[in-house]
Amino acid sequence: MDAPYYTYKQYLIDTYGHRVYRVPVDLGWGCPNREDDGSGGCTFCPGDGARGMQITGKADIAEQVRAGVDFARERYGVEYFMAYIQAFTGTHADLDEQERQYRRVLASYPFESLTIGTRPDCLPEPTLDLLSEFRQEVDVIVELGVQTVHDATLDRIRRGHDWTESQTAIDALTARGIRVIAHVILGLPGETPEHFARTADTLAQLPLDGVKIHNLHVIRGTALADEYEAHPFPTMDEDDYAEELIGFIQRLPPNMAILRIRTDTPKEDLIAPRWHLKKGGFIHMIEQRMRTTGRRQGDLSTDNGD
Repeated sequence: MDAPYYTYKQYLIDTYGHRVYRVPVDLGWGCPNREDDGSGGCTFCPGDGARGMQITGKADIAEQVRAGVDFARERYGVEYFMAYIQAFTGTHADLDEQERQYRRVLASYPFESLTIGTRPDCLPEPTLDLLSEFRQEVDVIVELGVQTVHDATLDRIRRGHDWTESQTAIDALTARGIRVIAHVILGLPGETPEHFARTADTLAQLPLDGVKIHNLHVIRGTALADEYEAHPFPTMDEDDYAEELIGFIQRLPPNMAILRIRTDTPKEDLIAPRWHLKKGGFIHMIEQRMRTTGRRQGDLSTDNGD
């Protein structure tokens, strides 16, 4: 049965002709929004910068790639892969270092594409030109941490950039033929359903290939955890988030891939919210709820995806 939204699995099949699994790679570059000792940064971000679990403890790029490929082959039975520069900021290095390390990654396996996670304020012109050069050799995708279109929220979570910088980065990347995926968080402190709708409507008008949607998690050891413990703010349970998520998806054009619909955090690191449904159960609930209520991606979008 077709999903009521454009799944990432289907997007990859449509794009590459087969399933593709992402192999996480950590280049160890850190983040420009943190101090040299690792302090600071966005209030919601844990100290590991979202490093893939399957590469934990492995510093060498080739070793990381082998571990990621072996993990995916054994668990999912896939044979096609894309490199995913995942942890922290994948363009936070001088230009020569970026080129050298990207080439090391691509030399370690015949990847279908190179995906780089980064920030809107970490894409200077020379880096954009370098990514354009790599695009002549391999498909290049940039996953861009946007989080929200609201500047007051971006300031509150110490994001270090405003929405204009995000839009400028998206325009600059797509002008060079580079695919862009936007990361957003629903439930950031101070935001309401009206804020979520505005974010969705704004993203719907941009030339994005996809959106990765996270529900806010309060994670131990973050500034957000300190804020929550001092002055608790509401977080969404499964039902509340499900309704906000579906409304968000309805506002996106039907050709914009949905890469993720919920956040994954190890139970021992999570302060709030505490859900009962596991990942698979939540995805099933969303799809069933959308089908039974006749809601689909694009229902509330002014962009039909053509």
